[in-house]
Amino acid sequence: MKYCEKCDAVPEIAPRLGTLYLWPPVAHTTGKILAGAKSISLSVDKTPSVATLSIHYSRPGLRKLIDTIAKDLLPEELADTKALIMAEGQKPDIDDISRVTSLGAIRAAIGAEWLGDLLRENRLNSAFQPIFPIGDLGTPYAHECLIRGAARDGSVINPGQLFEAAQSATLLFQLDRAARAANVRNATRAGVSGNLFINFTPSSIYDPDSCLRSTIDVVEECNLDRNNVVFEVIETEKVRSTAHLSAILQSYRNSGFRVALDDVGSGYSTLNMLPELRPDIIKIDRELVDHVDHDNYKQAIVSKLIALAKQLEIEVIAEGIERQEELDFLIEHDVDYVQGFLLGRPGNGPYQAKSA
Repeated sequence: MKYCEKCDAVPEIAPRLGTLYLWPPVAHTTGKILAGAKSISLSVDKTPSVATLSIHYSRPGLRKLIDTIAKDLLPEELADTKALIMAEGQKPDIDDISRVTSLGAIRAAIGAEWLGDLLRENRLNSAFQPIFPIGDLGTPYAHECLIRGAARDGSVINPGQLFEAAQSATLLFQLDRAARAANVRNATRAGVSGNLFINFTPSSIYDPDSCLRSTIDVVEECNLDRNNVVFEVIETEKVRSTAHLSAILQSYRNSGFRVALDDVGSGYSTLNMLPELRPDIIKIDRELVDHVDHDNYKQAIVSKLIALAKQLEIEVIAEGIERQEELDFLIEHDVDYVQGFLLGRPGNGPYQAKSA
């Protein structure tokens, strides 16, 4: 099967030599850009008939160029100034329209250029957090794989930083694909056996069959039983198209995997998705678990969610458990699995029970 070209290639933000084309929204914005360029003795070519500015650059001076011409622009001006980077000697034509973005987006992408380097150098590590069956809190049912970045100085880059940079640099597809593959390989190297929960972002997948092909190949490469791999949808509440998500989950199921929804109960939309998505597993939103023993509203919602899931033959994980009282409530209401710092923190390998 053909791979997804968008997911499997990490593009350069800009060529070494090129031209930055700008289309400011109003003359006032044009004046600010020209003043910024003048302050660092940059030459700007103007095409008045189509209100186009063009500035030649060479790397690594592009970031300084953009920061300088953008420093006095309002956020609205950054968003409304259309921009395009072309290789030296090339001019925009009709085929380049799809690549036109905003000056603000290019500025953010240049600032997140470190992420492209990280992906090209495969600097992605994993932590593994245990998930326990309610009847045996000493033996994990599964481990959730949590992606981490490694900076060149050895420091850890948390997933929030990674995905925020990916949004800025339009590398979400590439990061999500690389994270899925890295989590599978890292779990295998670390000796994490049994069920694995692999997170993915639905908005990073266009065509399920081609976008997921490389991940399936990594599962095969690591000789994992597909039935032991659970693909977990993160940010379920932000899904724009339930039909698209349903197609993704069906693609995973057709390939022999199980699927889970994260943060169920965080909004009406997640409950409304259940009839169409029919997941194998749901995770109750951690905000509902937090101090559930003290909050009558949370107690009512959590108990009804567990009862509804059992009626639909869906297994339930309660995550984010940090207090014994929360665990006691969930045991009393017959949840299937539990996860949280009270039971086991993320580690570099499989869960090891503390010695008495």
